Amino acid sequence: MAPDETQEFTITLSSEGNPKIYHNRTYGYIGIRDRSEKEPKHQRINSVTFPKDTNPYNYIYPHGAVMENDMIGFRIYCDHRQSIDLYGHRHRKMDIAETGFYTTPLQRLQGYGEDVLYTGSTYGCGALHGWDGKNAIMFENVRNTTETIVCQGPVRTIVDVTNKAWQPKSDSSPVDIVTRYILYYGHRDVEVQVKFSRPVPDLQLSTGIVDIVEGSEEFTDKAGLRGDWGRACAGNNPQVYDTITVGLGIYVPPLYYKGDSHYTDGKPRLPNQAYVQVIGTNTDSLHYWFTATSHIESFGFSNKDAWFQWLKEWKEELEKPILIK
Repeated sequence: MAPDETQEFTITLSSEGNPKIYHNRTYGYIGIRDRSEKEPKHQRINSVTFPKDTNPYNYIYPHGAVMENDMIGFRIYCDHRQSIDLYGHRHRKMDIAETGFYTTPLQRLQGYGEDVLYTGSTYGCGALHGWDGKNAIMFENVRNTTETIVCQGPVRTIVDVTNKAWQPKSDSSPVDIVTRYILYYGHRDVEVQVKFSRPVPDLQLSTGIVDIVEGSEEFTDKAGLRGDWGRACAGNNPQVYDTITVGLGIYVPPLYYKGDSHYTDGKPRLPNQAYVQVIGTNTDSLHYWFTATSHIESFGFSNKDAWFQWLKEWKEELEKPILIK
C-alpha cells in the first residue's frame, strides 16, 4: 500500500463447504528422554514441572523446550539457567523434528541445520535473569519451574516458562514469573512477554546475549539495542562441533531499559561472559525481543556490518508497529 492509502475489505462468513487446511509453519516440542541405546523413542509431552531440588537437564529431551520456524530455532534449557540456545538453518525448512537439535554428520551433508552456539553460564540469546549489580542471578531459589508448549501452528509457536516463588536474594519477597516466548512464522526474532504475580519495582532484572569468544565484536546504541558477531562452537568442543560465525541481537524498549553492562564468571575469554541489558519495571509486566543468525544460512548475512545494520532496521520496525483499528 502507498503512504496514506486507504483500502476497504469485506469479510463474508459462511457455514457452507469445508474449512481450509493450514499446515503448521512453526514447531514446538518438549519430551521425556528415552535412554534406549538402539532406537530411543523420546515421549512427547506438552508440559513438565520440576521442584527446586531437582535437576531435570538429563531427563528432558532435548534438555529443554524447543521452538522453530523455517528460518531459526531455539532451545530453552530446563535447568536453573534457562538459557536460550540457537539452532541455525542451512536452508529455509524446519528440521529439528528430525535432528532433535543433535544433527549427525550425514544430516549435515544432506543440508540440515545444527546447534551453533555455546551458552555457557549466561543468557545465551535473550534469557531473563535477575541482576545483583555485577552478575546475573538465575533460578536456583524457586519452589518449582514449569516449561509448557502452549501451541504450535501455521502462525506461531508459544513456549511458557513459569517460575514459582522466585527469591533472587534472601531478603526478596517471593514472586511468580511467567516468561512467554513467541516465535512467528517468517520471523527470525522472538517476542518475550513477562508477567509477574505482583508489581516488581524492587527487583533488579537483566537479559542479554553471550559474549561470543572468538573474534567477538559488539554493537550497542546505548538505548536498548545490542548485538554481537563472532565465531562460536556449540558444546565448547571443537572436536565434535564446527566453529561457526554467529550474530546475536536483543532489543529492550525504553520503558524497561536501564543500561548496558557486562559480566564474566571470573574466567576471562571463556564463553561464560555476556553483554548485559539491565532492565526493570514498576508494574507486573515487561516486554522485549531477541534475534539471531549464523553464517551457515543460505539466506543470511555476509558480515557483521550487514548484521548490525539489520539490527538497527529491526529496532525501528519494532518501535513503529503497524496500527490496526
